[in-house]
Amino acid sequence: MRAPRDIDLGGVLVDPFVRYLLLAVVILIAIRFVVGRLGLRSIFANPPLAEAALYVCILVGLIAFWI
Repeated sequence: MRAPRDIDLGGVLVDPFVRYLLLAVVILIAIRFVVGRLGLRSIFANPPLAEAALYVCILVGLIAFWI
């Protein structure tokens, strides 16, 4: 398996980890939309904490399966 390469943005090298951070945010926004439309936010005692935990789980999943 080939290691991810750094991204060159105008002479600044950006670590591949930044891609995973941004992709995790996009996935989280999509999940938040679905959960909001289904009215499932009320089942959590602390929705912001649940969203933070979900973000970490998505990020770990991306890193574990795409590296």
